[in-house]
Amino acid sequence: MKRQIGVFAALVIVLAAGSVLLAQSNPFVGTWKLNLEKSKYDPGPPPQSATRTWDASGMVMVSGVGASGKPVSYGYSVKGDGKESPTMGAIPNKADMISTKKIDANTYEATFTKAGKPVETTTFKVSNGGKTLTIDAKGSADAGFVENVQTLDKQ
Repeated sequence: MKRQIGVFAALVIVLAAGSVLLAQSNPFVGTWKLNLEKSKYDPGPPPQSATRTWDASGMVMVSGVGASGKPVSYGYSVKGDGKESPTMGAIPNKADMISTKKIDANTYEATFTKAGKPVETTTFKVSNGGKTLTIDAKGSADAGFVENVQTLDKQ
């Protein structure tokens, strides 16, 4: 019995270490806070705050306070396989699906769609130092064309 417990404990340690190593090898994994001073929103206005949590599986969850002062929360998966997956919550571009393509270790390109029609193309890029995430989003909105460049700092 003691041997089984020892083997189980060793397995748990190895799996936990593997998860940590996987997360460290992916520069996107972690918590990112929007830097409003370095970000540009055209036409605007920008949100009051936003925090993005990116896990090792590619799940991205965003929470914060929108331009109107109301809480926002939404998410999506960035897998890089080109397949569509559903978005969750009140995503600003109103997309219901996202597909992503991995360009290199530090860059993903995404297409957000609503009812099968593209509404936004986005590039996610982590700086070589891994401390800055830049999100360049171009698409349509209720008021017309939107181009937002968000700069987020790793926490």
